Amino acid sequence: MSRSYRSVYIVLCPTTPLYNTDIRVSKVEEYTPRRDPKKIVAVAALAVIVLVAGVAVLNTQLAGRTTLKVYTYGSFMMWGDDPSTIDEVVFGPFEEQYGVDVEIVRLPTDASGVLSRLMAEADNPVADVVIGIDNIQVLQRGSIPIDDVMTETEIADIVFEPYTPADLDLIDQELIDALDPEHRLLPFDFGLVTLVYQQSTINVTTHPELANLTFADLATPGLASALVTENPHESSPGLSFLLTEIAVQEKLVGTDWRQWWSDVKGLIDVQPGWDEAWSVWDSDPSRHLLVSYGTDPAYSSHYLNGSAPDTAVATVYYNGAHYAWMQVEGIGLVKGAPHPDLARAFIDYCLTGAVQAHIALNQWMYPANMHVELPSVYQYALHPDDVELLNSVLTRSDIAADLTGWLSEWDEIMVG
Repeated sequence: MSRSYRSVYIVLCPTTPLYNTDIRVSKVEEYTPRRDPKKIVAVAALAVIVLVAGVAVLNTQLAGRTTLKVYTYGSFMMWGDDPSTIDEVVFGPFEEQYGVDVEIVRLPTDASGVLSRLMAEADNPVADVVIGIDNIQVLQRGSIPIDDVMTETEIADIVFEPYTPADLDLIDQELIDALDPEHRLLPFDFGLVTLVYQQSTINVTTHPELANLTFADLATPGLASALVTENPHESSPGLSFLLTEIAVQEKLVGTDWRQWWSDVKGLIDVQPGWDEAWSVWDSDPSRHLLVSYGTDPAYSSHYLNGSAPDTAVATVYYNGAHYAWMQVEGIGLVKGAPHPDLARAFIDYCLTGAVQAHIALNQWMYPANMHVELPSVYQYALHPDDVELLNSVLTRSDIAADLTGWLSEWDEIMVG
């Protein structure tokens, strides 16, 4: 999952790919209920440093073989038990079948930075496939020069080539419609952005309102001062939370969405990204509520050997129903890809159970392939069937038309 991102367009150098080697990073045998994301990044960085020493030999061995480049964000599939081997396990069979090398290029950024990289390379594409752009980012707009005139258009039209796999029926149509009905991106995984809390510090006994949580509840000093969220300019869950608040307050309740942010300014803690927000939530006993993912309880249960987790979710409540925002991450064919036919075959492969079965315990998102069996710890995860989805309340056209203005207004309240 791409938990944070930067919204500015920058060009970044890819990390050394983690694939097709015999080098391993030692596995940690004992885990706390939640592992610090910074330590996960450090493990991945160590693997990269070790791999650099073998690059010359590796390049020699791979001479003459076609390389399929896949752009993604830095934490892609890095949340499992053994991130150093995940690429070989998941994508090795495709390499063997097609006699090619799959290079998973984890850019040192998150999904918005990946999109920026694709824009920068639009005239001369390097990547064949991209994984991780979500259903908000696909609606972003950018300027391109046409006959010396800058024209605004959807970035997806610039960098992605529509593709409809023969086995698209493996994916639920609701996910396709939520991400991109034009098939410039196809669903790879999905999850729900919501509030999570540790029951040892706050629970429905001490705070009964958690069972049916409203934004009015979250505006009270007691809960507002307990809430940690992320900057919507820099963080995917942070932006999803902003859209959640707008959808509920503006579309359902019928009030000015800006008033809630004015009410909680100075009380809630807004961190740049998910890593920073999680660190505050985990270390500050006064910050009980975190904007995160509905799969967090399953994650915690997994590292408690399947026991019931301390982490729980609090969805937003209105008029007898619970609501959450669904984030869908996609896989897409890069327009002008060096190896388009191979890229299409790779996309087909990524939608099969061979890949999708690894998502739950390595991405901690739901696999898009609806025929994949989930691990038992997902009994603790929040599923879309458990809530009403706010994606149908705040539509794609609403977001495309108003997102820039919403972010500017949020800045005026929270920063200005």
